[in-house]
Amino acid sequence: MPLGLCGSKQKKMIRFVLSIFCLIGFAGLQAQESINSIILPEDCPGIEVSGESKLYVGDDLFSLINGGAELYHEFGFVEVLVAEILIPGLAPLEVEIYDMGSPEAAWGIYSLTYTSKAKPFMAGVAGRRGEGFAQFIKGNYMVYMYYDQIQDTLLQYVGGCISGHIGLSSGPPALMDIVEVGEGAAGRVLYFKGNLGLSSIYNFHYKDVFGYKEGAAAIYPDMKIFLLEFENEGDCIDKYIETSDFFMNSSKYHDQITLRGSFHMKDRKDQLIDCYFENKFLIIFIHSGNMELNDIRKLIVKQMEL
Repeated sequence: MPLGLCGSKQKKMIRFVLSIFCLIGFAGLQAQESINSIILPEDCPGIEVSGESKLYVGDDLFSLINGGAELYHEFGFVEVLVAEILIPGLAPLEVEIYDMGSPEAAWGIYSLTYTSKAKPFMAGVAGRRGEGFAQFIKGNYMVYMYYDQIQDTLLQYVGGCISGHIGLSSGPPALMDIVEVGEGAAGRVLYFKGNLGLSSIYNFHYKDVFGYKEGAAAIYPDMKIFLLEFENEGDCIDKYIETSDFFMNSSKYHDQITLRGSFHMKDRKDQLIDCYFENKFLIIFIHSGNMELNDIRKLIVKQMEL
């Protein structure tokens, strides 16, 4: 694996921190081709690839990411290209281009690989820059660039070269817009699939209790809102009944009660968890109490209808 401008241990630590925190088109972009045809077109002079790029497909990802690869696979990870980029007068940068299989998956892994100290990075449809790395998404792809010291303008230039040769942009999944209805802007809005993604935000249970298709969450200082979508209303009803029965008998929670179309309980931190059934969705609130949820729930339902 190319070392890039960062040392191997530093890059692995960056990947490890991001992964734990989350457990906390254009025809030219085909990972099977040389990375030269992707990031070094004629209109991006002054940069070149050092040596041969390396392709990691499927389970090969476990040899690139030491911890956290499961989360990528939960979204449907396809492959990643790794290469060193040379800029005259500077040590090389390492670039990783992840094919996540869909724009939704790219948004999802981007939303979950969050770091609080990152600053905006103007590349792709969403980007950020942290200590030793820059990251952005566009289309089906998420791109990491690892560096030590580099001028902002040069880093933006490299990012622009890559972004400019990835196909059509795509906005965030609709669920991310629906779930953000609390007072003020949410601190984070996330898109996820599977129990690993859900548990990176709140660990309801080690078992995949909900069995949902896809989900989104909005994180506010005093509340978390989850929206879980199922295949259809019938599937949602069945899973809601199973989920309600499971949690009503779980020793992990207390003060459980069921009502018509909802169930309620407290976790071991005495946070209230309120789960409502709405069409083919479950709406879940986690909060400390003394909150009026009906208006927020009505806004979410209204957003579903748009």
